Amino acid sequence: MSLKSLPKNSNVAVLGAGISGLTFTYFLSKLRPDLNIEIFEKSNRPGGWMYSPHLHVTKTGESILLEKGPRTLRGIKNGSLFMIDILRDLNIQDQVEVIHKSSNANRKYITDAQGEIVQVPNSLATTIDFFKHVQCVDGKLIKGLIKEPFVKPLAHDETVEQFFKRRFGSTALTDNVASAIMHGVYAGDIGKLSMKSVMPFLKDVETQSGSIVKHILRSIVKKSAKKNGLELSTELQLYEKLISPGANFFALQDDLKAFPMIKLKDGMETFPKHLAKYLVNNTNTNIHYGTPVRQCDPKLGEVNGQSFDHVRSTINSHSLAQALPQENPLVPDLKSVEYVSIFLTNLYTKKPVLLPKNKPGFGFLRPRHQNIDRNPQALLGTIYDSDIENNVQGLFTGEKATPNECNKITIMMGGHYYNCWNIPSNKLNLKIVRDVLQEKLKVDLSKYNIKVIDEGQELEVDSIEPNDIVISYSLHKDCIPQYNLGYQELKARALDVLEKNNYKLSFGGTVFAEGLGVPDCVSNSFTDAVKLM
Repeated sequence: MSLKSLPKNSNVAVLGAGISGLTFTYFLSKLRPDLNIEIFEKSNRPGGWMYSPHLHVTKTGESILLEKGPRTLRGIKNGSLFMIDILRDLNIQDQVEVIHKSSNANRKYITDAQGEIVQVPNSLATTIDFFKHVQCVDGKLIKGLIKEPFVKPLAHDETVEQFFKRRFGSTALTDNVASAIMHGVYAGDIGKLSMKSVMPFLKDVETQSGSIVKHILRSIVKKSAKKNGLELSTELQLYEKLISPGANFFALQDDLKAFPMIKLKDGMETFPKHLAKYLVNNTNTNIHYGTPVRQCDPKLGEVNGQSFDHVRSTINSHSLAQALPQENPLVPDLKSVEYVSIFLTNLYTKKPVLLPKNKPGFGFLRPRHQNIDRNPQALLGTIYDSDIENNVQGLFTGEKATPNECNKITIMMGGHYYNCWNIPSNKLNLKIVRDVLQEKLKVDLSKYNIKVIDEGQELEVDSIEPNDIVISYSLHKDCIPQYNLGYQELKARALDVLEKNNYKLSFGGTVFAEGLGVPDCVSNSFTDAVKLM
């Protein structure tokens, strides 16, 4: 992709007012305050998939947060640090909450082949229990670990499953553990996802070190010898130089060492809502809500009949393909990106009945379990929202949450399973949600009254009694692109078309950029905004 400095007072179009479009606009307006930026957003609000509505209870006046998209940021990633610095710039840094690494809410679980919830090891006792229930080590894997240092590297791409089987001689680890991780991040099929796209670091390790086992052993030795593990990356240094000289990322990284999970007090949507307001009030930015991209010509820099010096697309690749001239060479590749859909269900109770007893934590993920047809629900995982909320503390305020006994969880279904089926009706999916509650979470539904708020209805109930379970659901159609085998070639072709045709277009968001997570999207926005200075 060729991103070149823009002439003074240029006009820029940004397609989509999600996290990628808004942060790109923020960075660009900081670097080039002379630019005029127009954001086109098809919905009537900013944030995209980052959506944090509240359930209102009429009789009591309660307002209960229901996250319907991303809800936490993990690790000290550059994009997370950028977001915290932006929140400081917006003067809402008190929204930043963190969870300590020793907290119960930081425990993670997967289900075994029988569907029982098992804790991912964090101690000797949990390690023994994990290997007792999760069949992730077999004879082939043990032999494979011994032979792995002698397996020759492979230059070309392969699926995640193929990579692990080739290097370790077994699919036990991928079937029973790694597939769960892929469900949590991509909602994707480990037998289709591209190794170079979703685990490039391991592919690089193979190329550079020749062996995963040798690399791990060397890393352990280096880590024990390393006195100071914190360094400021080139990207963070550049941000401090160009955007925020007072960011002091070194100190912020140090503060976050003990907190692997970050959230926002009033929901993740707080970030895009305040950022959109800031951009409209303090920069040369206009946001056109309720305005889908009907027409886009990357050669001329046209969007909906207006001319621009640069166009930044952060929208679904299929939507962009429909807006381009149909003879445009980008169209076939944009259309061929595969997406998956998620049926997401928020559940709330006054009593502590939804969470498994004596198993507090972040939640559980469901592995694939090859050749065992025991996931008819297309279950991907469940998040224990109330455990997370009960264990947070303010990063800057130090204020700790006041725990309560209410239970709140989010059940996620679908993903790559739906690409092999017809998506079940809402009625059938709600029945499946009930099955998950009874089979996985051991909830005796005969004792409770279920109140369902249908998709599209106001998030409001008259009251919530002690024996009520409130359910709010939504189907997120085509929400996650799949970085399947062949995606790297697809991406290379698309970027080559931009370069060769000198298009006034760049890609942000989750397609033809780098990474799927929120921090990745924010980092990409900064990197490309710098190129347009």
